[in-house]
Amino acid sequence: MFKKITILIFVTTTLSIFTINASENESTIFDDMSLRGYIKAMPGIRFNRDFSDSNFDNLIHNRLNYRWSITDNLRFVAEGRNRLFYNTMFEDFPMFADILDIDDGLIDMSWVWLNEGAWIGHTEIDRLYLDFRHNNWQMRAGRQRINWGINLVSNPNDLFNTYSFFDFDYEERPGADAIRIQYHTGFAGRLEVAYSPSKRARNSVAALFWSTNIRGYDLQAITGYYKNRSALGMGWAGNIGGAGFKGEATWFYDLEETNGNRSSNLVAATGLDYMFGSGTFAVLEFLYNGGYKPVDDMFLMPDQPLSPDNIMFSEYAITVSLQHPFSPVFNGSIAVMALPDQESFFLMPRAGWSLVTNLDLDIISQIFLGGENTIFRDAGSAWYMALKYSF
Repeated sequence: MFKKITILIFVTTTLSIFTINASENESTIFDDMSLRGYIKAMPGIRFNRDFSDSNFDNLIHNRLNYRWSITDNLRFVAEGRNRLFYNTMFEDFPMFADILDIDDGLIDMSWVWLNEGAWIGHTEIDRLYLDFRHNNWQMRAGRQRINWGINLVSNPNDLFNTYSFFDFDYEERPGADAIRIQYHTGFAGRLEVAYSPSKRARNSVAALFWSTNIRGYDLQAITGYYKNRSALGMGWAGNIGGAGFKGEATWFYDLEETNGNRSSNLVAATGLDYMFGSGTFAVLEFLYNGGYKPVDDMFLMPDQPLSPDNIMFSEYAITVSLQHPFSPVFNGSIAVMALPDQESFFLMPRAGWSLVTNLDLDIISQIFLGGENTIFRDAGSAWYMALKYSF
């Protein structure tokens, strides 16, 4: 185990030194290449709902982002992350490593390379694509992020790669194995077609996307195939009285009958955001999750993304978020999510400091509140300190 950890640290350090040296040399064969990333240490402690039991965990998170501009029009991108987890709970819940190892893409690029007792080591590649641009055309093939979502919390328009609002340690968000072609028609306007194949054809995703700007409003429409369901969606982003007004919705419909019926459901979210004169940024968002299906709370992992046709652990969600820069080097935020039909709440306060150039410190907590018969009854709370060095 310790040999594997030593190798991981050695490789990470070597690549970091290589990146720094290459950037300092103004004329090298690597001028058209870049290697960036970060190393993060994140110790934490978890408590049960009444703080009668605690559990320590730790995470070493290393991300590498490699880019190569092959020509003026062609670019190659490869990005991924290595994570080393420690938590004594892993000994009682071996399925955690199995969940980490799941890769829904056409090509499996997820590896659990260490699974011994309280230690789990995991590597995944979430970007691996070629990108070609010429005039108004852009074509991309490989593992990529297809970002069709508009809202800041819930994105029912995000057919290809949903993410979890609870996963604060994954700002890059997941990617999908896909082929994507874009044609830019003008200011804020474009046409797209994207196809993400699957090992089982019925689990593939394919869609058309159109966007434009009318009288200051960005509008978009989506139609496509989502895992044996048809999907029809729309979204908008504009302003009302100085406040941002955003929304998106997608309607899903079964293509095959189940027990003589074809089900359909709507997932819709809308919200307002506003920047106050003091610098405070506020967000208010409402979600209706018409595809809600109960989840077994014994296996609830909030940081794992759900699907766009069932995007939350409840039928309704209301989220309020506040962010404020207290100084150039210190900022704070808090997010509160209410799940009315589940009689549950989620709170995430956060404080961040820029210690020196490329070195940041964050203190984050996640607090799940719910009664005996609610989805968050056993979730408790978690408290983290994250020290991040970017290179």
